[in-house]
Amino acid sequence: MSTVGIIAEYNPFHNGHLYQLQQAKKITESEYCVVVMSGNFVQRGEPSIVDKWTRTKMALLNGADLVIELPVHFSTSSAEFFSFASVKLLSDLGIIDNLCFGSELGDTYKLKEIASILCNEPSQFKTKLSEHLKNGSSFATARSNALTDYLTENAILDTNKEELTNLIKSPNNILGIEYMKALIKLNSTIKPYAVKRMGASYHSDDINDHLCSATAIRKLLRNSIAENTINDFMPESAFELLESAIHRNECPVFFDDCSSLINYKLKVSTKDQMENCIDVSEGIENRFRKAVINYSTISDIIGYTRTRRYPISRIQRTLLHILLSLNKEDFWGFVNNGFVQYVKILGFRKDSRPLLKLVKDNCNLPIISNVKDSIGYLNTIQKKMLEDEIKCSDIYNIIIGNKYGVSQKNDYSHQVVIV
Repeated sequence: MSTVGIIAEYNPFHNGHLYQLQQAKKITESEYCVVVMSGNFVQRGEPSIVDKWTRTKMALLNGADLVIELPVHFSTSSAEFFSFASVKLLSDLGIIDNLCFGSELGDTYKLKEIASILCNEPSQFKTKLSEHLKNGSSFATARSNALTDYLTENAILDTNKEELTNLIKSPNNILGIEYMKALIKLNSTIKPYAVKRMGASYHSDDINDHLCSATAIRKLLRNSIAENTINDFMPESAFELLESAIHRNECPVFFDDCSSLINYKLKVSTKDQMENCIDVSEGIENRFRKAVINYSTISDIIGYTRTRRYPISRIQRTLLHILLSLNKEDFWGFVNNGFVQYVKILGFRKDSRPLLKLVKDNCNLPIISNVKDSIGYLNTIQKKMLEDEIKCSDIYNIIIGNKYGVSQKNDYSHQVVIV
């Protein structure tokens, strides 16, 4: 029995995700598909547009067999930690044969070649990286430029510099390369497959294609565009779930909806408390403290803080970590002890019970399907990760409550989604 893994956010689930799920099973000839999915906060440093339980059901109704949660410490982290934690979690299940991911390039070999360079870091590449960092670029930009220089000067991949630049800076290619790096570092037997991304690009807000991006769908929701327009870009079952959540006043949720909470945290937190949060470095906390004096919305705070060294994605993740009180000590404790500390099941299909049995027989991590029952048998570090997850879900529910005046079930009371 072959099983394919997918790493996703489904924020929200759209036609492109459906295509990838179908292709993942087809090209790998896998009977089952396991999805590692971000919870209520996502890698771009924002709350998810709709809660994790609704997104889980969207996935299960459209081809996923089992959905497990990527803990918030890594779902909101940089591409490198997000990717490694996700791949490591799939590996720890002990049943994954293949890893399928979308990319703008869609060429598994070329992405693997780039990943190998980043893992081995030849001296020429290191020199280029150092030069770009000295010029004031952020690490992500410096590494991208150094890699482009190295590949071009050594005529690797038979691609010109402009094509290489676009390749390396494309969001899904970046994640694909990081997935490959993780597989190499783990010496994993999981076989990678890159599926060429169809339709609009990751960041595109083009709404003229039935395969438009999640970014475009979120933009439509932000601008209160008629829901029947969104229906064109989502599988019917996923759209119905989103529409139902909208009518119940449970979504959509945007980062600016966190503005009052962020304002509070920035104003009451000491400099030391901010410095202890994940991703706070290089004096960014000082810019936050100045920004909150004159600005109230997150959009304005980000606009004030943004510089060449502080790109928007970095600022958003840092603000989110301050809001959620996720600190560096805990983060590195998790990293140094194997990254994700447990397998938290969000949902599964009834006809995939044989898959669940395989996970239970082969997984080397505790499996959580009922939070309340699980607390008692977890060790200290496992319990800490779960308690942080519960706290962050509670904050997400507060954000919904502040915006819509409704209450949500927490992780203790919400049952695993079964379809």
